[in-house]
Amino acid sequence: MDAPVNTASQPGVALPKRRTHWHVLMTHFPISLFGGAFGFQILHLFLAPACFELATNVALMGGAVLLLPTAATGWSEWKTHYHGAKGLIFKRKIATAFGMAALSLPLVVWRIAALGLFEEARESPAHWIFLAGNTLLILGAVIEGYYGGRLNHR
Repeated sequence: MDAPVNTASQPGVALPKRRTHWHVLMTHFPISLFGGAFGFQILHLFLAPACFELATNVALMGGAVLLLPTAATGWSEWKTHYHGAKGLIFKRKIATAFGMAALSLPLVVWRIAALGLFEEARESPAHWIFLAGNTLLILGAVIEGYYGGRLNHR
């Protein structure tokens, strides 16, 4: 039997092209940042240091900013790789992404406008509204991750 020939080392033989799935690479950043925002806010609620509130705000801003290119690459991936398939999984992922953007962007603007990134009283209604928003964002991230994990990214 002849040994297999390594065509990659042969001159003039092109390597097979691999397509980079940017959405798959980018999607972990907003999910982790929204998770961090949620975790830091829970820590701030129970332990009270102002640094946890600041970390919550910064993580939320990072997640909201990175959600935009992540959603754009997801849309592009859906159009090119899945040919705009109308399956329920895609409808749920798109609706969740729109919902997360519709929640995170106003939440960030409100936090900056209302507090200028500074700490508010843990007992204030604003803190509980912010926590509810962060909770919804982490649930949205879980939904996106669950349905994204069910897709084939070959």
